[in-house]
Amino acid sequence: GIEAEMVRRIESIIKNRRFVLGRYCRELEERISEYLGVPYAVACASGTDALILSLMAIGISRGDEVITTPYTFFSTASSILLTGGRPVFVDVGRDMNIDPSLIEAAITERTKALIVVHLFGKVARMDLIQDLAERYGLVLIEDMAQALGATFRGRRAGTFGDLACISFYPTKNLGGIGEGGMVLTKREDLYERLRMLRVHGMDNEPYRHIYLGLNSRLDEIKASALLVKLPFLEEWNRQRVEIATYYNARLKDLPIVLPELDSHVFHLYVIRYERRDELREFLQRKRIHTGIYYPLPLHLQPCFSFLGYKEGDFLEAERASKESLALPCYPGLKGNDLLYIVSSIREFFLHGTL
Repeated sequence: GIEAEMVRRIESIIKNRRFVLGRYCRELEERISEYLGVPYAVACASGTDALILSLMAIGISRGDEVITTPYTFFSTASSILLTGGRPVFVDVGRDMNIDPSLIEAAITERTKALIVVHLFGKVARMDLIQDLAERYGLVLIEDMAQALGATFRGRRAGTFGDLACISFYPTKNLGGIGEGGMVLTKREDLYERLRMLRVHGMDNEPYRHIYLGLNSRLDEIKASALLVKLPFLEEWNRQRVEIATYYNARLKDLPIVLPELDSHVFHLYVIRYERRDELREFLQRKRIHTGIYYPLPLHLQPCFSFLGYKEGDFLEAERASKESLALPCYPGLKGNDLLYIVSSIREFFLHGTL
């Protein structure tokens, strides 16, 4: 099966002794580019590096502002600061994605770009966000680390922005055998810059550096494993949506907020409930593993305190961090396990106590 084919390819890489940016890496770039319908793809070392390289490629520097969400994984905002920019946070809506109606008020003359996160696999309202970016001349970056394969109104995530960033971390919908990432773009100028930036800013002439870049290349072994798994992505995503549909149908009468099913590939199936910690402890006793993503929003992180944000600035993000709970959702999750999870949740609400 999958593992045997991975081993076969890894053995061929060891035999050929081409370990970095070889034919598997090129093929992965081509296949992902073809899958999404975006002309250019640049593989790199991680999803975090994909964000950093994107911001470097568009020339983010000191004084530039980049709008994003405070309710996401750390690297969405840290990448902005690491490239010299300043993150400007905009609160999320009930779907836990950035609220398009609040973006315009955050735009200033220093705003250069907008990073939109498709959180948990749910595509943000890209129709509204794309219009805003075009109207104000902002570079639009899609952080689709959790949303590979998701669609919004017939278009795939990753096709709306100037740049799109993917993560191949092992837990992702298309997870590798280690770290990995990719940047996609429609713009040839950004593509050429990204290719140089991932190898210390070097152009085709060896040891001639055009930009100050990174060492962010994808190993052949990792690329080969991803190529083996890629044909299964659509089926795995379908299974995730099927599990989410099962949950929604059987939990809809309970006093919890359920995720919408549309435009979603359910990297995580996240519910919201005011007494989240009690429910989590109850499920833990039932030996059901749940997760909290993310317990502390970015504007309240100690390392971002110098930005001047305080508790109460982004109420929806703060509420989400206190209420959100991820239930098991992954390909191969068995029907009897799903039944047990649902029954356990219903038992909690039936008794209303631990």
